[in-house]
Amino acid sequence: MEQSHSNPQSHDRIWTMMDNEGLTKYEALELITPVVDDEVCEETRNAFFQYIARHQDVRKKYESIKNIKLLVGSRCPSACAPDTLRDEIKRLIKQQ
Repeated sequence: MEQSHSNPQSHDRIWTMMDNEGLTKYEALELITPVVDDEVCEETRNAFFQYIARHQDVRKKYESIKNIKLLVGSRCPSACAPDTLRDEIKRLIKQQ
């Protein structure tokens, strides 16, 4: 499973609970935020979208959270961290 971001391991745990018949409702609900934030691998994302295609209640929750993220993003634009902060974070990561 190739992952789109550097650390979606916590979401892989959810994916491993999936049986041969697809995601459970619990798994789909747990994946809403990671899917909205693009923190899951393509396989998990596809399984999630297959699930919400058949389950309108979970799809509505997904759409709601996606819209909230878009609204917050439009009202609260992000700013880049200063170079000094980014350099310090990189230095600390290399130390570990």
